[in-house]
Amino acid sequence: MAADLSGFLETVAREAELVERFVRLLEQEKTLLTEGRTEALTVAVEEKEQLAANLNELAQRRGRHLVDDGFTPDRAGMASWSARHPEQKEAIAAWHRTLSLAAQAQELNRLNGQLIQLHMQFTGQALEILLRKEGRLDLYGPDGRSTAAGDRQINDAV
Repeated sequence: MAADLSGFLETVAREAELVERFVRLLEQEKTLLTEGRTEALTVAVEEKEQLAANLNELAQRRGRHLVDDGFTPDRAGMASWSARHPEQKEAIAAWHRTLSLAAQAQELNRLNGQLIQLHMQFTGQALEILLRKEGRLDLYGPDGRSTAAGDRQINDAV
């Protein structure tokens, strides 16, 4: 059981470390979005995906440990485990840190989503303006014919 406990404690501690890294990455992503440096997001997104996969693996491992110890594999199970093992102060502190950081990550992710929406709207508007400038103006001369490409101005004599 000691080997299981040490594995569990290691999992909980590692999970807290990775959630903290995830939050730092979301903060970096927010900075890049705020500064309009969207080209640099590719690396951050790839790292974020890897971290998310690692976090999912650790959460599953933590859940298996909890189930093996007779608890549910969720927050309630972790709360019950903590109540049964008050001597495991470091693990309990790491779990509380994980919960706090997860809430922070959720809020940062929401904000980043809003920033991405704004960038998409801006890009869409910019494309619309560029396409309008590049597109053909449907102006007609006094004779009812379209104006020539080089003569794209409204004729005041109409």
